[in-house]
Amino acid sequence: MNARTQHGFSLIELAIVLVIIGLLVGGGIAALSATTEQTNRAAERQQLRYVREALYGFAMSTGRLPCADSDSPPDGKENYDSGTNACESGANRGALPWVTLGLARRDAWGNPLRYRVDASYADAPAAGTSSSFALDADAALEVYDAAGGSLVADDVPAVVVSYGPQGGQVWTSTGFTCPGSGAGFSADEQENCDDDGNFVATGYRGTATANGRFDDMLTWTSGPVLKARMVDAGRLP
Repeated sequence: MNARTQHGFSLIELAIVLVIIGLLVGGGIAALSATTEQTNRAAERQQLRYVREALYGFAMSTGRLPCADSDSPPDGKENYDSGTNACESGANRGALPWVTLGLARRDAWGNPLRYRVDASYADAPAAGTSSSFALDADAALEVYDAAGGSLVADDVPAVVVSYGPQGGQVWTSTGFTCPGSGAGFSADEQENCDDDGNFVATGYRGTATANGRFDDMLTWTSGPVLKARMVDAGRLP
């Protein structure tokens, strides 16, 4: 009887198998990551639509836009001073007051939404009026297609920003901060956290682009639309 000789895999064959497995696993992880990001962005677009409508609804109900939640850490409640009938000092910027608006606490990446409001639109209506602003009022915030680029929207009373996957670099344990280019934030992304009243809304860009990454997501209230809603609600003129 002839003895059977059993052959195992050679080291080269094992190496080839491991390389193939690594490529398959790596490709699967990349595909899963891309799918997760697409899902998060779709969910965030829907959330921002809800936020915009909630802001319009709040104004139609109260005659003003809400102040920001300027507490650190944020508690979800607007910082409104009932004594002065206006936002507390510095409360024209901060977290979106999700408790006040009855909205979800976090964005799709688990961070608060940034909120900036023209303070004159968040004051209580003056005596004898039912709106904090008039039909001929001009809001101070502006949205561009790039830092120093072309104007997309002016007369903007309020802007809401999600910083996407990088939100954890903005909302830190010590409070809100605006990372610089050294932290990988492009000039367009820095424009959305420097609180100068100018914002950027443009298409998604990955890191390997000439202008750097841009994955922020924004919504804003339109001055003309807000005024039209207030007219419909009987608060203007």
